[in-house]
Amino acid sequence: MTKNQILYSLKDYLPLFFVLCFSGNPVFTSTGYSKQLLILFAITFIIYTLSSISSKKVNKPVFRLLLIILCIVILSTFQKYSLGAISIPGVVALVLKITIALFMMLYYQSKEINVFHLYVNLLSILVKISLPFFILNYFINAGIYLPFNDSKTVLFYTSFNRPIDEIRNSGMFWEPGAHAGYLILALLFIIMHNRKFIIGNFKKQALWIVVGLLTTMSTTGFLVLAIIIFIYVFQNYKYGRVIVLPIVFLISTYAYNNLEFLSVKIEEQYTLATEMESSDVSNTRFGSLNMDMQYIMDQPFTGNGLDSKKRYRFHPWINEEVGNGNGMSNFLVFWGIPFFLLWVFSFFKFSLDYSGSIGTAIIVTIIILLVLQGEQFLNYPIFLLFFTATALPIIRYEEQVLDEYI
Repeated sequence: MTKNQILYSLKDYLPLFFVLCFSGNPVFTSTGYSKQLLILFAITFIIYTLSSISSKKVNKPVFRLLLIILCIVILSTFQKYSLGAISIPGVVALVLKITIALFMMLYYQSKEINVFHLYVNLLSILVKISLPFFILNYFINAGIYLPFNDSKTVLFYTSFNRPIDEIRNSGMFWEPGAHAGYLILALLFIIMHNRKFIIGNFKKQALWIVVGLLTTMSTTGFLVLAIIIFIYVFQNYKYGRVIVLPIVFLISTYAYNNLEFLSVKIEEQYTLATEMESSDVSNTRFGSLNMDMQYIMDQPFTGNGLDSKKRYRFHPWINEEVGNGNGMSNFLVFWGIPFFLLWVFSFFKFSLDYSGSIGTAIIVTIIILLVLQGEQFLNYPIFLLFFTATALPIIRYEEQVLDEYI
């Protein structure tokens, strides 16, 4: 691999950027034409990728994709039989999202580009772009109007009409917590690339990603970042950890106790969740988990499907999307425990293949499960790609070349 082969151009970034858009940019996911855009992009991109790569390179990944689709079809059949209804558009959309994620990886495989390294670069670039709009959002709510939460978009940034003390950096996504989750994933790719919790060649990218995380003021993002910093210090400061870890602990404790979106938000949500009755509805992470448990226990193996009437059949007075605040429990409700465990195993296997370290793979998997306690990431291609990621070899760059490039 030569230096010129990792000097990314705008053309290199475009497929990943569009898949990222379908992973939570409101223009692509929250408008009346979102489904049409997804279908159009999927068909166009799949045909383009197939026309430019060898059929031999497609066989194993597509076989893995077909197995995942078969699982979805079997689960949907059981849901239809046991509950009486399924959402065919929802099932088709899920299959398309998993498919475009796989074909994105196939595209970059054919170009000998490490898509996960590219992802880290792209997220750091998007943070730089978001910061001026984030500052501007303190003064005006600019952009094209979106049909939810009094928000507007300029494609690269989603702004909200809120009091100054509630302004947070949502980046190009539907809300700040989503932005934080994708930034955390970028940090995890850095960790997997380096095989342990070190920054290595990604100092500039990591700096911008952390800056972006801090501006999201995301509860989950801050807690996970604190965990990553603790592990980083523990692994890299053999003697200094005696001094550094207590300092990090004191700073973390101070931040938790003095930042309203941490202690107050977590403790209040937890208290409300413990006081919930079975008929109560909640869209917080703890409340959603509590509410979802009765659906998970009722259909633990096959899930409840995507049909809203069946999904909320124990709360029939719900006639619209309530904004589930726990991505993991929501996916468990939809597809059951075995299918979720398949995703967890697939992610673990991918992180093991990428990092080459069982310890790193276990920790990274635990961290990603914490990230899922917030937003609905498993509804989108970037997180769904782990279903099929292990079907492709990981392209690695020579470290000296990476040093020169970065």
